[in-house]
Amino acid sequence: MEYDVIKKCDTEVGCTESCYRDISVSVPITIKPFGEVGNAKTECVGNAVVIEKYDPCDKKHDNSCKFTITQKLRIEVPVIFGARAEAGDACVDCDEEC
Repeated sequence: MEYDVIKKCDTEVGCTESCYRDISVSVPITIKPFGEVGNAKTECVGNAVVIEKYDPCDKKHDNSCKFTITQKLRIEVPVIFGARAEAGDACVDCDEEC
């Protein structure tokens, strides 16, 4: 491994040496996507349809009327999509295992 050494000399004080070393620092990043749902809005589409379940010819008539109402709806669902980044612990590479 080579190091850059810089000498600074002052005749009155002496010499000072500084050592510089290049290193690699790594930080793992995790991206976590998200989807958040807002409040849904409902709108009726067209008219409701009524379907009778009563058959006047049915001998088992129980003195009640049965029917089904069906309505087509349009539902607006707002969704916010995005992602968040999270950093892990930094690691330094000095030609050694991190």
